[in-house]
Amino acid sequence: MTHNGTIALVNNSWEELVENLKSISICKSGSNSDLGSGFSKAQKDGTCMPIERDTLRSLVEDGVIESSGCITGCHLRSDAPPVLQDILFQSSDLLHANDCALAALTKLPENDHRRRLQSTSSNLSSGLNNVIQALSELHLKHRQLAENYQNQRDSSARNRVRHKRLKEELASTASELDETNYKLTALKAQRDNSQGTPVLFPAFGNKNIAEDKVRDKQRELQDLEATHKELMELVSKRLVEIRRLHEERIEILDKLATFQNILTDFKSIRSSKAFQLLNDQLQKSQAELDHYQTLLEKLQVDKDKFVWQERQFNLKVDLAEIPDRVSAFCESRIADLKKDIQKLCDEKNMLVLKLEEASREPGRNQVITKFKALVSSIPREMSAMQSEMTKHKEASLELNSLRAEVHSLSSLLSRKERENEEASSRSAHAGSDITQLQSVSSNLRQTTKELKLFVDMYKRESTDSREVMESRDKEFHEWAHVHAVKSALDESKLEQRVKAANEAEAISQQSLASVEAEIAESGQKLGTSRRDLVRLSHMLKSKQEECEAYRLEVESIGQAYDDIQTQNQQLLQQIIERDDDNTKMQKKTYHLPVYKV
Repeated sequence: MTHNGTIALVNNSWEELVENLKSISICKSGSNSDLGSGFSKAQKDGTCMPIERDTLRSLVEDGVIESSGCITGCHLRSDAPPVLQDILFQSSDLLHANDCALAALTKLPENDHRRRLQSTSSNLSSGLNNVIQALSELHLKHRQLAENYQNQRDSSARNRVRHKRLKEELASTASELDETNYKLTALKAQRDNSQGTPVLFPAFGNKNIAEDKVRDKQRELQDLEATHKELMELVSKRLVEIRRLHEERIEILDKLATFQNILTDFKSIRSSKAFQLLNDQLQKSQAELDHYQTLLEKLQVDKDKFVWQERQFNLKVDLAEIPDRVSAFCESRIADLKKDIQKLCDEKNMLVLKLEEASREPGRNQVITKFKALVSSIPREMSAMQSEMTKHKEASLELNSLRAEVHSLSSLLSRKERENEEASSRSAHAGSDITQLQSVSSNLRQTTKELKLFVDMYKRESTDSREVMESRDKEFHEWAHVHAVKSALDESKLEQRVKAANEAEAISQQSLASVEAEIAESGQKLGTSRRDLVRLSHMLKSKQEECEAYRLEVESIGQAYDDIQTQNQQLLQQIIERDDDNTKMQKKTYHLPVYKV
């Protein structure tokens, strides 16, 4: 069976398989049309990804696709992936809907009906999982076969192109070999004629010419024999490559036959009873899923009604309890307010008595005024100290910013120094390149001078006939012209390179000068920043010393304030004790007249 016949058989079997899969997917999509497309994206990251390549990869050489004989199989994988994708997506939709039904059934109360539904849904999910796994394995096998087939077609096309190119090279080498053989026979005939014809009138110049011709012919013969050997070796290598390519082509045809057998096995799997049983199970599971969906919707409606009734009942209970809570809260609040009013009245009476007693004692008023003056002076001192502390904080922040600026300037200076070193190294390399180019140009000039001297020497020392002299003069002129052109080209290239190197050196010098200026400027900035840093460090030290002195003063003031507070507490305690003694004395003085009466 030929290669084209196998491809046609594979295409026919593939078209039958695609049509059958399309019919199955259409039937299945008709039964699943009411579920929507909400779950169609469930398996797009797994094994059911569509095959991305669907055409023959384009080749660079002309006439590859026409010679490969594989154009008819380009549509081999264009229809099957959507069909398998539809089947897998529909089965995944069924599985997802079944999982949702199981999740809803777990929320229902336990009874026999629920257990039966759970058992049927679990059986259905296991069956769907098995179906999806089988279809994914089938899809993977199909994708592997298609990729292998595509690779084999590409390799066969490349081998055909290579075989064609080798044939063309073999034909060209054969034509070159014929030309060399023709030249070799002509040279041999000329040599035989030159050896057979005697020289009747020999001369000194003619002897030299004949010897030169014989030497030239021998050299040409040796060169032709060497080229003949090389061409024969090349032809043998090309023949070996052609044999290897023929063997590879036979192996590819064997692989295509195995692929055809695999496709026939795939067709038998499609027509098997297991596949049909799986299709029937899918239809039954779809019907059961629709039934479960309706039951789930009814249960959801009942659940919503129950939740609404429960909320209404709780709201009514809360509304009935609100007045009782408000009345209890008001009563407790009224009792608390009465207690607070009684306490305030008692405190007011005590304060009135204390003020009357304090007005009777003049020394106590002076102590109180001094204490008030001291207390009023403390906030002013604290505010002044806080302002000084803020000034110290601002100075420290400015010092930190200057330190950061110094650090950035030092990093910039180091970077500029590195750039300066790189520019100097580039300029040094450019100088070395310029010296090399100058040495090469001087060598070329010396070689041109030597060639001119050789030409002049050959012109002066030649003793041949006029024709030989003219031919040699022409040859020398041509060689001199060729060398002059080469030297001119080399000199122009060297001049261009020298100009480019000079321009690069000038640019590097300019950049070096700018970098040096920037380095000097940054050095000045660094010096000023260092001076500012020293000045600010001294200021910071002085401020820290002042802050320490202020802190000690604040601590001493705080200690004095604590001492004054303790003294005031002692005085208040003495005043309270004296007030108690006075009240006792007043009570005693009040009770004595009563007893007398």
